[in-house]
Amino acid sequence: MLTVKMDDQAARLLGLRDGFGGLDPDEGLASRLRTWVDGGIECRGEVVCWAPVPEHADDAPGRHFDLTGWECGNTSFHLEDFVPVASRDAEVSIFGLDAQRTLLRQGIALAREVGRLAGELSTPIPLRCIVGTNETCGTFRFHRIRPNESWLLDDLDSYERGYGVVIDFLPRPPGRFHSAHVDAAQRTALFGLVELIAPDVEKACRRLEYVLDNASWSAFDPENALIETLYDGVDGGLAHFHRMVADPESIRSRLALLPTCPAELTWDWYDGDIRRCKTEADRQTYLRLLGDHCRAVGTALIGVFAGENGLVLGFLPLDKLERFAELAAVAKAEIIIHGTVEPGAD
Repeated sequence: MLTVKMDDQAARLLGLRDGFGGLDPDEGLASRLRTWVDGGIECRGEVVCWAPVPEHADDAPGRHFDLTGWECGNTSFHLEDFVPVASRDAEVSIFGLDAQRTLLRQGIALAREVGRLAGELSTPIPLRCIVGTNETCGTFRFHRIRPNESWLLDDLDSYERGYGVVIDFLPRPPGRFHSAHVDAAQRTALFGLVELIAPDVEKACRRLEYVLDNASWSAFDPENALIETLYDGVDGGLAHFHRMVADPESIRSRLALLPTCPAELTWDWYDGDIRRCKTEADRQTYLRLLGDHCRAVGTALIGVFAGENGLVLGFLPLDKLERFAELAAVAKAEIIIHGTVEPGAD
């Protein structure tokens, strides 16, 4: 059994849209499978199913062993009934490897759509899609992920007569994410922010377009969109650090490599005592001092929220700062301006 797990950023970096783009069927999702997507999915009580959810969902699990069994029984269908594939026998369905490969690819493409639907529910849920093929049929089903409930054995290789793919979609933690889609105003504002920060605007805008077109299935995070677009090694407009190792020397060495680092900025004001920057309070003091020195040479030290463990920094000319803040508000992106803030300045 082969198990691959990666975060959304790695998937996009590798060119795998939502982790599965490289497996997309060349012809796209079959039109008859698209009707399942267009119908949507719904939750009713404790279960999730294709919409509209049947009324007997109120009695789930009914004759099934558990809720997961009810969902798998009520969401399951044969892929070959909706995907045109050739059988080796005119009277009995017998599918060769090429046909089974087609059914698997179509099932995976459908799983991506169902995962997106799960993320767009009013309360996003963790969802598992199961695709299987053998010589006689291909099946697709999905269920809510629950502790201690499973439709399958842990070892997929124990199913010797077929091919199986299990795809899990996990909603991101609440509170940091705004919506499942980028609205027109947010999109325009994000491009405006990139144009203000990026050293190579044309390249960065192409990257942002790709990031937005391949956003996570579950939610849209404008901060991550900016970071993925502008964190481009030493050629980008932002530098990314892990807070636990972001000491003054590492911050200085990375920021100094950015093309937007002001030539007039000096660093000799800090005595280099790394021991003085062991706590978050120490780090914030250092960043405030660095922000003040940046302002002295007409530049703002800016940041983009990157979670509890991340630190993202960059430079922006002071005359662009007001516009930067306006666009960030429209984009619903949390940004930070480092330095001593005068009363009433924000």
